[in-house]
Amino acid sequence: MSALAPGQLFERILFVCLLACLGVGYVAFCSGALAADDLKLKKGISFVQDIDSGFPIECQKLDDCSLEPGKATVLFFGASGDLNTNRQAKRLVDLYKQTSTKPVKFIVIDVDHTQNDQARSLLKNHYKGYIPFEVILDKNGKVSWSSIGEVESSILNQQLDKALSVTP
Repeated sequence: MSALAPGQLFERILFVCLLACLGVGYVAFCSGALAADDLKLKKGISFVQDIDSGFPIECQKLDDCSLEPGKATVLFFGASGDLNTNRQAKRLVDLYKQTSTKPVKFIVIDVDHTQNDQARSLLKNHYKGYIPFEVILDKNGKVSWSSIGEVESSILNQQLDKALSVTP
């Protein structure tokens, strides 16, 4: 890790303080409805009990949640403190790692804390009211597949490959 100039350190501290004052922690800021270049499971989430440890997916680099032409999109709708969301989040993170070289965009939406108009639009147009819920859009932005509840990794892989095979 490289050293920060005194001004940069001050700016980062000020930014973190501002987020804290607004009641927005880093994880909450990340999990509202954002596409990420890096998805990870939150440490300490349970796969056997409904314990609210926060939203189960964390991300480091943020992006918008708009669709990108020529890329398939995986939409994941979940909530904090839900055992099924936690277990499906693990499968989603595994899928993310397996597809790092493919043209796929992942958008994670905490249905209880949507943060922007793009997230609300995706929620309105695709969410079916149950968690976890996943939607795979093909490269043209059309729904290729969707499922409520927990879905095996092999099915996720198969359905994503199907969406990737569509010609833009």
